[in-house]
Amino acid sequence: MTDLTIDYYEQNASELGRRYETTALDTFHGLLQQNCRPGARLLEIGCGSGRDAARAIAAGFRIAAIDGAENLLKEAVRLHPELAGCLHHLLLPARLPFADASFDGFFSVACLMHFNENAIGQILSEASRVTVAGGSGLVSVPAGRSDIDAGGLDQHGRVFNVMPADNWVSLCRQHGFTAETGPVEPDSLGRPGISWVTFILKKN
Repeated sequence: MTDLTIDYYEQNASELGRRYETTALDTFHGLLQQNCRPGARLLEIGCGSGRDAARAIAAGFRIAAIDGAENLLKEAVRLHPELAGCLHHLLLPARLPFADASFDGFFSVACLMHFNENAIGQILSEASRVTVAGGSGLVSVPAGRSDIDAGGLDQHGRVFNVMPADNWVSLCRQHGFTAETGPVEPDSLGRPGISWVTFILKKN
């Protein structure tokens, strides 16, 4: 993740937290409950405001979550006090601070889109290492964005890697998971020209 990308999240954590909390990813959380057993221990990669980690806890999952923006982690605990003790600051790509096979699955919403293919591969490899054999993963990334230039930058200088679905599936398969392409949905914040796709992963 570039300095400009992480700086944007650090400097705008409060505003972003308020915005994220206005949305509910019902389809995504439905898939999470379909693919992960009740009470499963799950890792969230890129937890942002804590919206999805808190909803997963409310659904009965045991959660640990990481994010690269310290201010977003502070905002997450303010908005969702139940996340205290569950959150970890980590700039990716990096080795995850968890033992091998310590999670039943993982999920990631609007995070891996900020990395190049090499870094995504490293992150997926680490997710595979900490996930038990047969464990599940869900990854939500943009299917399309009309707000980025030819270099993948938006008006704030954030990097977005909008790859074809086949590229995502191939990357997942190269780094320890089988993968299938799930639903494509419009942007939950109502932004025109932006859509999202969820990939459903299974640890080999």
